[in-house]
Parts: sequence; C-alpha cells; structure tokens
Amino acid sequence: MRFPARKYLPPVLTLTAVATLAVVVQAGATSEAEAPAQVVAGAETTTPTSRPPTTLPPLPPACPPVTTTTYTTTPGGTTYTTPQPTSAAGPEAALTTFPPSSPTFPTPTPRPGVNFALEGWAQASSTYPSYLASKVNDNDVSTELGCAHSWSNDRDRSPTTTPEWVQVRWALPQQVSRVVVHTSDGYQLRDFDVQVLSQNEQWWDTVATYNYNTQNKVTAWFGNRATRGVRILAKTGPSHQPAFARVNEIQAFLY
Repeated sequence: MRFPARKYLPPVLTLTAVATLAVVVQAGATSEAEAPAQVVAGAETTTPTSRPPTTLPPLPPACPPVTTTTYTTTPGGTTYTTPQPTSAAGPEAALTTFPPSSPTFPTPTPRPGVNFALEGWAQASSTYPSYLASKVNDNDVSTELGCAHSWSNDRDRSPTTTPEWVQVRWALPQQVSRVVVHTSDGYQLRDFDVQVLSQNEQWWDTVATYNYNTQNKVTAWFGNRATRGVRILAKTGPSHQPAFARVNEIQAFLY
C-alpha cells in the first residue's frame, strides 16, 4: 500500500506560524480585557451623599398665663371682672376645676317705698301673642282681663306640664322683703312660687309658695334679701283654664 507523501516544512516556517498564532490570540485577549475598562471609564461617576440630619417636630407653644376678662352684666353698664384660666400646662393641671365665681356689687343702700321692678326689664319663659312680658312692670296695677294688662304663657307651654315663669331684673342689687303679685280678675293664678335671684346669681330662691289662690292681689313678705331680680314661677292657671297663667303686675319693695 502506498501512502501520500508527507510534505516537509522547514523549521523556520513552523516557528513563524506558531509565533503568528500566538500574536493573534494575545491581541484578541487584550481587546476583550480592555472592553470593560472602556465602559467603566465612560460611565457617570456618582458620589454617595451624606444622610440628612433628623428633624424633630416643633415644640408645643407655651401655655398662656391666666387672663382677666371684663363682663357687662346689665343694660345699665354694671361690670365685674372674673379671672378666666386658659389652657392647662399638662395632664395634671388639666384636672383642675375652677369653681364658678360670683359677681361683686356694692352693698345696696336701703330705699324704702321704691318699686324696684319699675327700674328693671321683664322676661318670660314663653309668651302668648300680644300678652307681653313687659306688661308686668309697666306701672299698671289693673287686674282687668286681656292683653292690654297682663302677660300669659304660650298656648303650647302649659304650666301644668312644666312651670312657666315671668321675671323682672334690674341693674344693681336692692334690698327686697316684699313682693306684690297682681293677677287677672276671674282668671287668678292658682298655684305659683315667688322667687328672688340669689346673691351669687347662680339660682332662684323660693321665698313664698301659694296653692289654690283665688285673690287678684297677693302680697308675699319674707326676710330682707339683697337681690337683682324677682320671678313668679307659675304652676297652674285658674281652675277653669289651668293651662294659661296670667300675671298683670309685679312689684318689689324693701318694706
């Protein structure tokens, strides 16, 4: 059998081919190694920023001090001052309860014979049309029936369900020990209380109570009181019309 003849390469050519192949391989490796470096070099360089300082919430405002407010208590301009506490400075202080204060008035000078109701203004819990509260201190002591002479409660406010009232208040305290109540002839107020405003003005004190009254004029005597008002608390009207209370005039005297 005959084999193809091997071609003979000179040693020089063999070494040259090996060297060329080594150069090609090294060049390819160099290109691949340099590629990442070029990408990194071309990327934007960022420097980590420092962490911002922690911001604390603002402190609550300081509690304001106690202030003094002036209050006008009467149409005549009489005033008194009362300390009014503002917001408390903490849970413990918030539990503090300030008692209601009483107005301060000068000691009343005795004025015998003066009808203090004429110096005041009238108010009522309700009013029937044209039967105005102002009728009870208009210096008309007539006991005639009708809106020209008396006050009466509203139709839907029966005193037999909830007592109705009519009152007269004045600017300064006066010494009172006698209250005269005038009602309507034939329609006398049957059950009622005579009350005076307490000296600290927190409530009304009952000084006389009348049940089954049949008189047009009733006079209540009691111990001398320094007060700024009188009230008639009506509970029942006349027996034949109990849902309507009528008061024609209220008078308040020292004696």
